[in-house]
Amino acid sequence: MIRLVTISENSVMPKGGLLGEHGLSIYIEWDGFKLLFDTGQGRSAAHNASALGLDLCGTPIALSHGHYDHTGGLASLLKMTGPVDVFGHPDIFAAKYRRDGSFIGIPWTREYLESAGAFFALSKDPRELAPGIWLSGEIPRLEACEEPLGELMARSDDGTIARDPFHDDQALILETSNGLLVVLGCAHSGLINTIEHARRITGEDRLYGVIGGTHLAMADEDRLERTFEALQSMRPTLLAPCHCTGPEASCTLRQRFKDQFVFNQAGLTLEI
Repeated sequence: MIRLVTISENSVMPKGGLLGEHGLSIYIEWDGFKLLFDTGQGRSAAHNASALGLDLCGTPIALSHGHYDHTGGLASLLKMTGPVDVFGHPDIFAAKYRRDGSFIGIPWTREYLESAGAFFALSKDPRELAPGIWLSGEIPRLEACEEPLGELMARSDDGTIARDPFHDDQALILETSNGLLVVLGCAHSGLINTIEHARRITGEDRLYGVIGGTHLAMADEDRLERTFEALQSMRPTLLAPCHCTGPEASCTLRQRFKDQFVFNQAGLTLEI
């Protein structure tokens, strides 16, 4: 059985003592292997993990990309995990900004996090963290309509600031007996690009489900329609979007997928 618990998200389920916060963190447990995927923005992930009774000691961490709302809780969670591997892309520490100049990258230096117990294992390539559990590596951009959305910037090696290419964007891929379960941070590479990349890595065409942030909140009508049509052709059993999906896209997904749709919030537990 696979157990997934959303421990940090923009909204919360009506369970006692949970905190809502713009960001995302999901706990995964499968055949004795435990993993935290992203760490939320601040203290919500550690607080909610404790409130939900999760034992995080020794639990490794994977980071979907280097934005503050997915990495800001790392320092707090390391106090609960102890020294652990932290998986990600080499660009997660790139300086990231909004167009207005506000900093939105990891709010901790690598040196500080290493002193707190993080052993960074950074790679651009797909890798199997445990049997049937993959971190995607860089995701090719094959769908023309899925260019990164929004005015999100990054500083390059030569010091110039330009639109962030999001090479560091990664997803988690679980090979279940019913097909692939794709766990997203923000899907800056595009939801369909990510799913197709997961299929290529694993050789599995069936899509069981998608959980996490889809970054459709700012998508135009053409992109939304093409995304929904592509998803419908894949016939997923489970859709549990959240975080940066946005209310309009979430409502349309609920209308089109009906019982397959789950409203994802902090405190939600899925057992597959």
